Amino acid sequence: MYTFRIDKRDFTVGDKILPQNVYQNRLDAKRRLVEDILEQFRPENKPARNSILMVFELLNDAKELWWKISDSKLYKTEILETEILHIGDYNKVEELYKCILEGRNGDLIAQEYWNSILTENPIIEIFVNQATVSEVFSNPVQERHSILAKKIGTSISDIQIIEDD
Repeated sequence: MYTFRIDKRDFTVGDKILPQNVYQNRLDAKRRLVEDILEQFRPENKPARNSILMVFELLNDAKELWWKISDSKLYKTEILETEILHIGDYNKVEELYKCILEGRNGDLIAQEYWNSILTENPIIEIFVNQATVSEVFSNPVQERHSILAKKIGTSISDIQIIEDD
């Protein structure tokens, strides 16, 4: 089964991507609270989110998040369906984040996430222990700028990138 992985590490075709267990180290306090709530409601038979490799079912869903993560690469990966540990909807994670921002209780959303209840237009994230790189997407900077331009309703030529010195 082909899937898509966002990662800051460098891989080539044929490489196995394994969990790095550092995802949560880069989160701000509110995003960390989302992960804490999800962990609180995680069933014993499901792996912790910080111990697995997360891949996306659809390229467009991966791209939607990829352009936001600086210095990341986008890979087409292959997994075995028999090795899927959990299927979740990233929209539930974002919904839980909104609850935290608004001071609402998100317990039900966390439970829905772990029960694989999907939203109307789900962003499917799949938990596995490993994935094999089948394609490395090239020109990530130009692609990222193109996605950003489309998102804000302008052309790529209208975007000026200001680099830190």
